[in-house]
Amino acid sequence: MTPHQDDAQMRGDRPGRLDVRRPYLFTFLIVIMIMVVTGASGAGAAVSGLPTSDFELGAEVVLAVLAAVGLTRLHSWRDVGFRPLARARDLRLYWVPLFPVLPVLAPAVSGLTRIGLGQLGVYLALAGLIGFVEEVFFRGLILRSLAARGALRAAIVSSVLFGLMHSVNVLFGADPAATLLQAGYATAMGFSFATVTLRTGVIWPLIIIHGSINAAGFVTAGGTISTGVTSADVMVSAIYIVGFTIYGVIVLQTAQRPIARPTADEGALSGSSDPR
Repeated sequence: MTPHQDDAQMRGDRPGRLDVRRPYLFTFLIVIMIMVVTGASGAGAAVSGLPTSDFELGAEVVLAVLAAVGLTRLHSWRDVGFRPLARARDLRLYWVPLFPVLPVLAPAVSGLTRIGLGQLGVYLALAGLIGFVEEVFFRGLILRSLAARGALRAAIVSSVLFGLMHSVNVLFGADPAATLLQAGYATAMGFSFATVTLRTGVIWPLIIIHGSINAAGFVTAGGTISTGVTSADVMVSAIYIVGFTIYGVIVLQTAQRPIARPTADEGALSGSSDPR
């Protein structure tokens, strides 16, 4: 019996659940929620003159709480991917998602000497929260809900939304060109992350990888906002876009076990024990 069959047996019969009955509406509501919280935070940073990282951190705390509440109310912690890997060999699928950490690892270590412990704590907390929030919403709830309409469509829609959501960084003072570039490679990265999730049914390794990428980037740049674009940035982003897109297609084509997803005759987990 596969882990997904176990999940199916554990679910009760509640076809009225929104992520089952109206996955696109469910996705829309999540995106609107993220935009409202992030937009309010960006507006606060713009009018207050306080460090943007403080407002970013506050927004991510709010979104993390909302994500945790949503998973708990839907009894979906295990369903979205907080479970052990079914096969240890699936760990090899995470080497490519981990790749963006490698080029900035040495600069990040060097950058540790230029920032204080307090600022480092903010960067690490913010990076970890972003990893949790974005993976839960985009590779967890949204991808799982849309997967009932087809794996490829779910991967594309969730990754495009993931990329577009990075456009809100301009509210925190990010350079528009840098934001556009980030949205492009975030879309490709999100696509590869989505296909790995569809293959394994697990998201916690991606939360760790996502947080590590952000932390290394924050420490290397000495901040959380991109203030300009260089030719090297364009070249690296182009490599990421092509590489992650190709990798996502390969993983999706070789997927043998789809993500556990809700269907019309599946509802939330009944009163069974939940890891959270």
